[in-house]
Formats: sequence, structure tokens, C-alpha cells
Amino acid sequence: MICSDFHPFQKVSDVLGLEKQTDIFDGEMVHARFFSEDIRRQMPLCSYRKYNISEIINAVMENGFTLNRFDEHPSWTKDNVQEEFTIVARKN
Repeated sequence: MICSDFHPFQKVSDVLGLEKQTDIFDGEMVHARFFSEDIRRQMPLCSYRKYNISEIINAVMENGFTLNRFDEHPSWTKDNVQEEFTIVARKN
């Protein structure tokens, strides 16, 4: 399994509240900000939940996968901010 997604820290830093968000909420698609307002208004909302990194890694292991690799990747614009991650795991 290869899982690549936005780093949970990036989601927290967006709101700068640093509180743990565990409720499901509706919001814009993550890449919507790259489109014009006219196109953004046509995009459906998505349901989100902000998982922390330990929840993600533990879910991989608890579902019969062996974690082979976990890498964090810096933001495209800020080298000192982790914005994405990749997990590589193998089913047992």
C-alpha cells in the first residue's frame, strides 16, 4: 500500500488554533484555492475529519499492514514546514 496525503500538521497550521479537530465537517476541496471563484462555486463540498499522524499510522498497522516506510515532505513554498507525507506498507 502506498498512501500519500497532506500532512495533518498542515491542516492544523491552517487554522493556527492548534486544537485537535475530531468532528466531521464540510469544506472546499483541498485544491479549490487554485481555481477561479466561478469554478470554485461549482465544486461540491467535501466531508473532512482532521486525523493526527498517530491515528493514521496506527490504522495502517491495526489493519494487518507492516509499515515499511514513513516520509514527511516539505511544503513547496516553505522548506521548514511539513506539508505532505507518504506511507509505504505491505499487507501481512
